[in-house]
Amino acid sequence: MFERTERFEAFTDAVVAIILTILVLEIHLPDNDHSVHALMEMAIPFFSYIITFIFIATMWVNHHLLFNSIDRIDYRIIWSNIVLLFFTSLLPATTAWMGSDINSVLSSSLYVINVILFNLSSINLKKSVMRINDIPKMEQSLQKEWISLAINCFTLIVTLFIPFFPLIGLLSSIFFWFIPERSSKTN
Repeated sequence: MFERTERFEAFTDAVVAIILTILVLEIHLPDNDHSVHALMEMAIPFFSYIITFIFIATMWVNHHLLFNSIDRIDYRIIWSNIVLLFFTSLLPATTAWMGSDINSVLSSSLYVINVILFNLSSINLKKSVMRINDIPKMEQSLQKEWISLAINCFTLIVTLFIPFFPLIGLLSSIFFWFIPERSSKTN
Protein backbone atom coordinates (compact mmCIF):
# COMPACT_ATOMS: atom_id res chain seq x y z
CA MET A 1 0.00 0.00 0.00
CA PHE A 2 1.26 3.48 -0.86
CA GLU A 3 0.52 6.60 1.17
CA ARG A 4 1.60 9.02 -1.56
CA THR A 5 -0.30 9.32 -4.84
CA GLU A 6 1.56 12.14 -6.62
CA ARG A 7 3.43 9.96 -9.17
CA PHE A 8 0.27 7.97 -9.85
CA GLU A 9 -1.73 11.15 -10.48
CA ALA A 10 1.05 12.69 -12.60
CA PHE A 11 1.19 9.55 -14.76
CA THR A 12 -2.58 9.65 -15.27
CA ASP A 13 -2.48 13.37 -16.11
CA ALA A 14 0.27 12.80 -18.69
CA VAL A 15 -1.53 9.92 -20.37
CA VAL A 16 -4.80 11.86 -20.55
CA ALA A 17 -2.97 14.87 -22.04
CA ILE A 18 -1.43 12.65 -24.70
CA ILE A 19 -4.81 11.04 -25.46
CA LEU A 20 -6.42 14.47 -25.91
CA THR A 21 -3.58 15.49 -28.22
CA ILE A 22 -4.00 12.34 -30.31
CA LEU A 23 -7.75 12.97 -30.40
CA VAL A 24 -7.31 16.32 -32.14
CA LEU A 25 -4.68 14.90 -34.51
CA GLU A 26 -7.34 12.55 -35.86
CA ILE A 27 -9.16 15.54 -37.39
CA HIS A 28 -7.90 15.78 -40.95
CA LEU A 29 -8.77 19.05 -42.63
CA PRO A 30 -8.89 19.05 -46.43
CA ASP A 31 -5.61 20.17 -48.02
CA ASN A 32 -6.87 21.21 -51.45
CA ASP A 33 -10.37 22.49 -50.76
CA HIS A 34 -10.81 25.55 -48.54
CA SER A 35 -14.49 26.08 -49.32
CA VAL A 36 -17.43 26.31 -46.95
CA HIS A 37 -18.65 23.01 -48.45
CA ALA A 38 -15.42 21.29 -47.43
CA LEU A 39 -15.75 22.75 -43.94
CA MET A 40 -19.34 21.51 -43.70
CA GLU A 41 -18.16 18.00 -44.56
CA MET A 42 -15.99 18.19 -41.43
CA ALA A 43 -19.00 18.87 -39.19
CA ILE A 44 -19.60 15.26 -38.08
CA PRO A 45 -15.92 14.42 -37.40
CA PHE A 46 -15.54 17.71 -35.53
CA PHE A 47 -18.73 17.18 -33.52
CA SER A 48 -17.52 13.66 -32.67
CA TYR A 49 -14.24 15.19 -31.52
CA ILE A 50 -16.03 17.76 -29.34
CA ILE A 51 -18.24 15.15 -27.66
CA THR A 52 -15.31 12.82 -26.98
CA PHE A 53 -13.12 15.69 -25.74
CA ILE A 54 -15.84 16.71 -23.27
CA PHE A 55 -16.25 13.06 -22.24
CA ILE A 56 -12.52 12.65 -21.52
CA ALA A 57 -12.27 16.06 -19.83
CA THR A 58 -15.23 15.23 -17.60
CA MET A 59 -13.62 11.89 -16.76
CA TRP A 60 -10.37 13.63 -15.87
CA VAL A 61 -12.09 16.17 -13.58
CA ASN A 62 -13.94 13.42 -11.73
CA HIS A 63 -10.81 11.26 -11.59
CA HIS A 64 -8.86 14.21 -10.16
CA LEU A 65 -11.49 14.83 -7.48
CA LEU A 66 -11.60 11.13 -6.61
CA PHE A 67 -7.86 10.89 -6.10
CA ASN A 68 -7.76 14.17 -4.19
CA SER A 69 -10.09 12.55 -1.67
CA ILE A 70 -8.11 9.38 -0.94
CA ASP A 71 -5.28 8.66 1.46
CA ARG A 72 -3.65 5.64 -0.15
CA ILE A 73 -3.45 3.44 -3.20
CA ASP A 74 -2.37 -0.14 -3.80
CA TYR A 75 -1.40 -2.27 -6.80
CA ARG A 76 -5.02 -3.13 -7.51
CA ILE A 77 -5.88 0.56 -7.84
CA ILE A 78 -2.81 1.18 -10.02
CA TRP A 79 -3.72 -1.65 -12.42
CA SER A 80 -7.42 -0.72 -12.42
CA ASN A 81 -6.38 2.80 -13.40
CA ILE A 82 -4.12 1.48 -16.17
CA VAL A 83 -7.04 -0.51 -17.59
CA LEU A 84 -9.18 2.66 -17.47
CA LEU A 85 -6.44 4.57 -19.30
CA PHE A 86 -6.18 1.78 -21.89
CA PHE A 87 -9.85 2.07 -22.84
CA THR A 88 -9.53 5.86 -22.78
CA SER A 89 -6.56 5.62 -25.16
CA LEU A 90 -8.72 3.78 -27.70
CA LEU A 91 -11.20 6.67 -27.89
CA PRO A 92 -9.26 8.72 -30.48
CA ALA A 93 -9.31 5.77 -32.90
CA THR A 94 -12.95 4.84 -32.37
CA THR A 95 -13.98 8.51 -32.47
CA ALA A 96 -12.18 9.06 -35.78
CA TRP A 97 -13.68 5.93 -37.31
CA MET A 98 -17.21 6.83 -36.20
CA GLY A 99 -16.73 10.43 -37.36
CA SER A 100 -15.57 9.27 -40.80
CA ASP A 101 -18.93 7.57 -41.48
CA ILE A 102 -21.70 8.42 -39.05
CA ASN A 103 -24.05 6.04 -40.90
CA SER A 104 -21.89 2.97 -40.22
CA VAL A 105 -23.44 0.68 -37.63
CA LEU A 106 -20.10 -1.08 -37.12
CA SER A 107 -17.98 2.02 -36.43
CA SER A 108 -20.65 3.60 -34.23
CA SER A 109 -21.18 0.36 -32.31
CA LEU A 110 -17.45 -0.04 -31.76
CA TYR A 111 -17.31 3.49 -30.37
CA VAL A 112 -20.12 2.75 -27.90
CA ILE A 113 -18.52 -0.57 -26.92
CA ASN A 114 -15.33 1.39 -26.21
CA VAL A 115 -17.32 3.75 -23.94
CA ILE A 116 -19.02 0.80 -22.21
CA LEU A 117 -15.63 -0.83 -21.53
CA PHE A 118 -14.50 2.53 -20.15
CA ASN A 119 -17.61 2.51 -17.87
CA LEU A 120 -16.86 -1.00 -16.62
CA SER A 121 -13.22 -0.16 -15.91
CA SER A 122 -14.26 3.02 -14.10
CA ILE A 123 -16.64 1.00 -11.90
CA ASN A 124 -13.81 -1.44 -11.16
CA LEU A 125 -11.45 1.45 -10.28
CA LYS A 126 -13.95 3.02 -7.88
CA LYS A 127 -14.62 -0.31 -6.20
CA SER A 128 -10.86 -0.79 -5.79
CA VAL A 129 -10.56 2.68 -4.26
CA MET A 130 -13.49 2.04 -1.90
CA ARG A 131 -11.89 -1.18 -0.71
CA ILE A 132 -9.03 0.64 1.09
CA ASN A 133 -10.31 4.22 1.49
CA ASP A 134 -13.28 5.66 3.35
CA ILE A 135 -14.73 8.28 1.01
CA PRO A 136 -17.98 10.11 1.73
CA LYS A 137 -20.52 9.98 -1.12
CA MET A 138 -18.62 7.23 -2.98
CA GLU A 139 -21.74 5.05 -3.16
CA GLN A 140 -23.52 7.94 -4.87
CA SER A 141 -20.68 8.19 -7.39
CA LEU A 142 -20.83 4.46 -8.00
CA GLN A 143 -24.59 4.72 -8.61
CA LYS A 144 -23.90 7.39 -11.23
CA GLU A 145 -21.45 4.97 -12.87
CA TRP A 146 -24.17 2.31 -13.10
CA ILE A 147 -26.66 4.84 -14.54
CA SER A 148 -24.05 5.93 -17.08
CA LEU A 149 -23.40 2.29 -17.99
CA ALA A 150 -27.14 1.69 -18.45
CA ILE A 151 -27.44 4.76 -20.70
CA ASN A 152 -24.50 3.56 -22.78
CA CYS A 153 -25.87 0.01 -23.07
CA PHE A 154 -29.19 1.49 -24.22
CA THR A 155 -27.21 3.65 -26.65
CA LEU A 156 -25.54 0.54 -28.07
CA ILE A 157 -28.91 -1.11 -28.72
CA VAL A 158 -30.31 2.02 -30.40
CA THR A 159 -27.10 2.39 -32.43
CA LEU A 160 -27.78 -0.95 -34.11
CA PHE A 161 -30.78 0.76 -35.74
CA ILE A 162 -29.75 4.43 -35.73
CA PRO A 163 -25.96 4.67 -36.27
CA PHE A 164 -25.62 8.38 -35.36
CA PHE A 165 -27.24 7.86 -31.95
CA PRO A 166 -23.93 7.55 -30.00
CA LEU A 167 -23.50 11.32 -30.22
CA ILE A 168 -26.86 11.79 -28.49
CA GLY A 169 -26.41 8.91 -26.06
CA LEU A 170 -22.96 10.02 -24.96
CA LEU A 171 -24.21 13.56 -24.37
CA SER A 172 -26.87 12.09 -22.08
CA SER A 173 -24.24 10.10 -20.21
CA ILE A 174 -21.94 13.11 -19.89
CA PHE A 175 -24.81 15.04 -18.34
CA PHE A 176 -24.55 12.89 -15.20
CA TRP A 177 -20.84 13.61 -14.85
CA PHE A 178 -20.57 17.23 -15.92
CA ILE A 179 -21.05 18.48 -12.38
CA PRO A 180 -18.61 16.41 -10.30
CA GLU A 181 -19.20 15.36 -6.74
CA ARG A 182 -17.06 16.95 -4.12
CA SER A 183 -15.60 14.56 -1.60
CA SER A 184 -13.32 15.26 1.30
CA LYS A 185 -10.67 13.13 2.89
CA THR A 186 -11.69 11.38 6.07
CA ASN A 187 -9.09 10.61 8.69
